[in-house]
Amino acid sequence: MEVLLERDTPVDITLDGGWQITARVAAVGPDYVDLGTAGGPSLQLPEQLRWCGATMAWKTRLGATHRRGILVNSPESGVLRMHPVGDPLKVQRRQFVRVPAELSTAVIAPDKRLTTRTLDVSVGGMLVAPAETLVLDDVVRFALDLGKITVAGDGRVVRGTSDGARGILFDDLQGRAERQLSHYVAQRQRELIAGSRP
Repeated sequence: MEVLLERDTPVDITLDGGWQITARVAAVGPDYVDLGTAGGPSLQLPEQLRWCGATMAWKTRLGATHRRGILVNSPESGVLRMHPVGDPLKVQRRQFVRVPAELSTAVIAPDKRLTTRTLDVSVGGMLVAPAETLVLDDVVRFALDLGKITVAGDGRVVRGTSDGARGILFDDLQGRAERQLSHYVAQRQRELIAGSRP
């Protein structure tokens, strides 16, 4: 595995089908990563599964990183073992400033429709919660209420947290929608800076 993943790194695991857990790296080998909990009970797949495709995601100083693999039980050690497959990991570098913001948003995915709120937003994406029904790689359509205007577009779910938040990466916003969102983010930054002054 790449040196970006080290022992005790917290990771979010999303199994194909949507089951999600948060874990810590227990050990890293040449072709596996062992995952355990931070002092909690041992980790195991749901009883009916012996193995499952999964995506492991974690943060680095460069941004969000993910890796696909096959997850299997290691009952003797109380950990889950991830065997990476496919392309090497990808680092999604953050290109946009994110600001904390509670905005109403509607999200539509295949067979799912929810109204939720943002935790933060940027010109490149948003973190929304609650959104437990969304799973990794869901393609979505969204409408984001900025107050006087609503920005709509397409996106994809790129990460999830154990407390039900989901990160949505926008497909390239164009023209007016991008300008409106950029204006909102800049205005929110100014508000936050002004509020932090004594």
